[in-house]
Amino acid sequence: MLEKLPQPLRQRLVQLFKEILAYQWVDSLTFNRLSGAVYHELLSSANVHLTEDQAVDLAVNLTRKERIGELLARYDATVQKREEQASRQVLGIVKNMIPATTPDREQVIQNTVAMLKKFPLVRSITGIRELVQARIDNDNRDVSEDDYMFLT
Repeated sequence: MLEKLPQPLRQRLVQLFKEILAYQWVDSLTFNRLSGAVYHELLSSANVHLTEDQAVDLAVNLTRKERIGELLARYDATVQKREEQASRQVLGIVKNMIPATTPDREQVIQNTVAMLKKFPLVRSITGIRELVQARIDNDNRDVSEDDYMFLT
């Protein structure tokens, strides 16, 4: 399975996306949501064999007014599933790092997860662990962005 579409194909698709965005057939339609949905379909194992022209044709068909809602719904479900999986992984990291002997542990875990949401760009396991450890070292008080920048 491909991880990235070839540059010439992406350039052709950008023109298609701009045209579709001009019509605003669907609420909350953004370039990233539309391109993500189309790229997700084109990168699926069922479509990796397509030529560039076939891929563009498929993209045009997927984004027709009567089909775009279905395309976006599938993509949104995939994104939601990934977000839920990431949240479970973050919760697991936090639970593993907060000692079982911590007073009011469940509240500390919830507060730590809430703090992590203030750092949406920190996505790596290492970065998350560093933030959790910094909070533990700070007597389970939130770490500020300045403190985090100092850590990195």
